[in-house]
Amino acid sequence: MIAAANTLPFMSDRRLVILRKADRMSADALGEIADYASNPNPDTTLVLVATKIARNLRVFKAIDALGGVAEYKAPAKRQYAQTVVGMFAERGKRVGLDAAEVLVRAVGYDLRRLSVEIEKVISYTGEENTLSREQIEQVMSTTAPTSIFDFLDALGSRDCRGAMRLLSALLDEGESIHGVHAMCVRHVRNLLSARALLERDDEGSAASLVSREVGVREWQARNLVNQARRFMPGELIDALRGAAESETKMKTSRDPRLAFERWVIEVCGS
Repeated sequence: MIAAANTLPFMSDRRLVILRKADRMSADALGEIADYASNPNPDTTLVLVATKIARNLRVFKAIDALGGVAEYKAPAKRQYAQTVVGMFAERGKRVGLDAAEVLVRAVGYDLRRLSVEIEKVISYTGEENTLSREQIEQVMSTTAPTSIFDFLDALGSRDCRGAMRLLSALLDEGESIHGVHAMCVRHVRNLLSARALLERDDEGSAASLVSREVGVREWQARNLVNQARRFMPGELIDALRGAAESETKMKTSRDPRLAFERWVIEVCGS
């Protein structure tokens, strides 16, 4: 590798040498690269690619001294929406955090897939510079896999037909019925919390209160508030009890899907 880096470029001004999986090299080999970094070939760009590498290694310090260390770290999950806003900005488009969150919820935490879906959104919206949440939702509804959150919103809105349709799509795409059940329990608990907070403040600051107490974004809190208003507190308590009963039936029944679907219908129609 060092011989390749020291070789003069042929029919070009510079030579590019890329060493992948550098973190799998021995300490002695990395030490030789550190020695090379003290007097590198000015006509070669040597790139080391590593998943992780200790900062106290001599090779790291030698390359860092040349200003050549670049870290491409995936953002924390809570930072993905802001990252998507930045990815749109790099393409000359503006979106709000709530619109970016829709994309993250639909696509997941894969930056490459997010980049592809962003290009789809931009192609769909054409010359518009400011993109709305509704536009992104429209594109995602036709290009992205079914979202568990769409199903939860249908359940919370007591849209029985929509919930059953989305549930069928989720299961057809390989989603675990038990995983969906667990998400439903969490959503009903959040609805119950929102319903209780509504008793304190039914107007104005209810969404802000839910956002702070439940630990969700403001726009998600608004959704919870709107859905919670469709239930009486006792109905949500019954829904939680029914979820526990349905879980028992799902574990003992030969048809766990039927047991879960009956619970969904009860929640939507009770």
